[in-house]
Amino acid sequence: MDDKRFHVITGASGAGKSTLVKALGDRGYCVVPEMALAVVQEQERRGGHLYPWTDLQAFMQEVLARNLQAYDSARAMRAPVFFDRGLPECIAHMRLLGLEVQAGLAAQAARRRYASTVFVAEPWPEIYVRDRWRRASFERAARSFEPTVAAYVENGYSLRTLPKLSVEERLEFVLQTARADG
Repeated sequence: MDDKRFHVITGASGAGKSTLVKALGDRGYCVVPEMALAVVQEQERRGGHLYPWTDLQAFMQEVLARNLQAYDSARAMRAPVFFDRGLPECIAHMRLLGLEVQAGLAAQAARRRYASTVFVAEPWPEIYVRDRWRRASFERAARSFEPTVAAYVENGYSLRTLPKLSVEERLEFVLQTARADG
């Protein structure tokens, strides 16, 4: 059963998802950050070695485990809760990369559902910026868009494309749509 309190914002890398989620948090809404970026930043702070470029399998297993934990922790948060990416794409990317997905973890992920409508940020070259965490070219980053979106469609979610507007206008679009769907 879908959890109507939980809303996923997903899509292309560098298309404004994290900025939008941060703006929702700044407005007082409960938010869950992107786990892959959180793991990379944590490893940098701790001098760790768990990166996608050093051990992709172990890195993605950690990201999946953190996504499961984040979902469970969000149950105690005040609704609505906005997630920067979600479980379906984590599982889909692991499979796409040829990585092992433990059957038990895949089953756990499948039981954790979000609101039926998922917000999608399309590739947006005008705002795409490479930085120390986002190393890929725009073209490379845009290639992951289709598998990301397909993961939600395959899991029975409906998609709502975020308009390519200001952060404030996108925020209002998300809040209005979430209210209408709730």
